[in-house]
Amino acid sequence: MQKPLIPALLLAVLVFFGCGKSTDTPDNVDTWAVSKYLGPTDKDDLTALFTGYTFEFNADNQLVVHLPDGSTKAAKWSLLDNNTTLTFGMEDPFAPVNGLLGQWDVEEYTATSIKLQNNPIDASSFDQGQLVQFVKQ
Repeated sequence: MQKPLIPALLLAVLVFFGCGKSTDTPDNVDTWAVSKYLGPTDKDDLTALFTGYTFEFNADNQLVVHLPDGSTKAAKWSLLDNNTTLTFGMEDPFAPVNGLLGQWDVEEYTATSIKLQNNPIDASSFDQGQLVQFVKQ
C-alpha cells in the first residue's frame, strides 16, 4: 500500500527543489561593481569612472544603478541569444553609465564575475566601452 507513496514523495521533492531559481544569470539580486572598464579609444582603462557605483540585476530584468551619492536610477537588462548577449538600456542615461548601454557579448560568467566584450559595428556605438567586467560584492 505504501509503495505508490514513495514515488509520489520523490516526485514532489524533485519538483520542489528543481523549480528553484537558476544561477546561470546575474538575476539573483546581488550587488555587482565594475572592476574593469576599457574605453573605445586605444582601450583606455576608464575603470575609475565607476568608483562608488554598484549594480543590482533583478529577476524582472530591472537594473538598479546605485550612485556614489546614495541615490538610485532605474535601467533594464536582458540576456539574448542563449545567454551570449547582454543588453543594457536606460531612459535619460548619464555618464559614466551611458558607456554600458547597448549590446555586449558575454565572454565569461561565473558566480562572482561577469566579463563583457563589445565590438561596435557602427558609429552610434562610439561612446560604448570595449570591455567591462563586473565582480560580485
